[in-house]
Amino acid sequence: MLDLPHNGQANEYGMPGYGAATYGDAFADVYDEWYESLDDADFVRFITTHLNTHFAQHTASVLELGVGTGRLLAQLISARKLHDICVGVDSSAAMLAALAARNLPSRVSTICCDMSRDLPAGPFDLVFIGYNTIFNLPSEQALGACLSLVASRLQPDGYFMIDAVIPNDDGGDNVSVRSVTSDRVVLSVSTHARESQHISGQFIEFSQSEGVRLRPWVVTYWTPSQLDTIARAAGLDLVDRYATGDGEPFTPESARHISRYRTSR
Repeated sequence: MLDLPHNGQANEYGMPGYGAATYGDAFADVYDEWYESLDDADFVRFITTHLNTHFAQHTASVLELGVGTGRLLAQLISARKLHDICVGVDSSAAMLAALAARNLPSRVSTICCDMSRDLPAGPFDLVFIGYNTIFNLPSEQALGACLSLVASRLQPDGYFMIDAVIPNDDGGDNVSVRSVTSDRVVLSVSTHARESQHISGQFIEFSQSEGVRLRPWVVTYWTPSQLDTIARAAGLDLVDRYATGDGEPFTPESARHISRYRTSR
């Protein structure tokens, strides 16, 4: 059920009733199924290579922002082999409940919080945020606040890593079919506000047994140069940027970027 305010007014997300936990609460039960084919395993390899280079013989303290169901964190723990201390934060209790079902090692802890308002104290050797999760922040102010918190939680020699697509503002409003089965149809409906770099939408799920289910989502996207400017103001400097987690050079034609930052203090 959507948690709609009584006045029905839009908020900083641009959708009435939408808040920091809305996306996670709406998608937690289907997230792993719907996004199991997401092609971002190279980001885990990128993180693992970094940790193996800088922490080859000892454990690291790692924080994931928007940890969700723990999809990436579970891969990292499996790949890393050392007993890193890992913390995952997410604004959705439903997502964290799904993560808990994975039975990850006891050295993994989670905190339910809005990453633009609070983060665990740390300090951390590495903070990372997975595929496009940075775009879940609703405004430049929220992004700047989040990055300032990251800068304050990093070790002096710590790193912050982002995985995100290069925005394409050519698209307009869209209605499409996501999936069709014998007893279920999922439609995707979205609207694009180019001037504000804001896209909002719904997955509308029609089920023979369960009726209609709405799964809302909202993103505010930034280009790499915009991210760099906001990060710099927050105390983070770009170290390097790649088109893939396997080190493919970043070019103007790249569809995605993996960027690594360090504190400027």
